[in-house]
Amino acid sequence: MSKPTTQSQRLKDDNLMQYVEQIITNMRAATATYPEPVPGLDTMEAALTDFRLSATEAAYRDRRAIRIRQDKRKRLEYLLTELAKYVDTIANKDVNLILASGFALPKDVQSYDGPAPKATNLVAEPQQVGSRRIKLKIDRWKGARMYRFEARKKGETEWQTQFSTRSTCTLEGLEMFEEYEFRATYMGINSEPNYSNVVSSYVV
Repeated sequence: MSKPTTQSQRLKDDNLMQYVEQIITNMRAATATYPEPVPGLDTMEAALTDFRLSATEAAYRDRRAIRIRQDKRKRLEYLLTELAKYVDTIANKDVNLILASGFALPKDVQSYDGPAPKATNLVAEPQQVGSRRIKLKIDRWKGARMYRFEARKKGETEWQTQFSTRSTCTLEGLEMFEEYEFRATYMGINSEPNYSNVVSSYVV
C-alpha cells in the first residue's frame, strides 16, 4: 500500500528538520494539488522554528533545555503525522502525488514500485511416475504480490497460466511422456511481466 511516511521516529534531530523543511517547500510548490493543508504550512513552519531553536539550546546539555527540546520535537512529530494523513487522503495512494508533497514512501514501496526484475532460476521438477504433475520453483522476490507460472506443450504457441502466492506451484493433469515448456514472472506493484528464461521438462 502506498502511503506517506513520517519517518520521524528513525530520524535524528537534524535529519527531521531537513525532512520537514523539504515537505514544507514541496507543498508550497504544489498548491494546486494540496490547496488547504491540515495543519497549515505556516503552523508547520512555526513548529519547525521552535524545534530548531530548542535543539540549539539543548546542545549545552542543560536538563531543562533538553526537556523543552523533547516537547518541541513531539509537537512537530504530531503535526507531521496529521499532515501525512491529509496528504494520504488527497493522494489516494498515488505514488507520484505523495512524492510531490515531499513525503517519502515506506521502504518497501520505494524499493518495489518500479518494474519487476526478471524472474530467476526457474526449475521444473517432474513428480512421481504416473502423477502427470510438474513442480515449478522460482527464486523469491520480496516485492512480489503474486507469482505467475505459465506452461505449454512444446511446439504450441498458447501459454496456460497459474497464479500462486508462493514462489512454487504444482501443475497437474499434464499429458504423460510429453515435453512441456515453462516460464514464470513476478507480479508486483507494476504488473508488467518480466519472464524468466524458458525451461523444459518431460511429464512422467
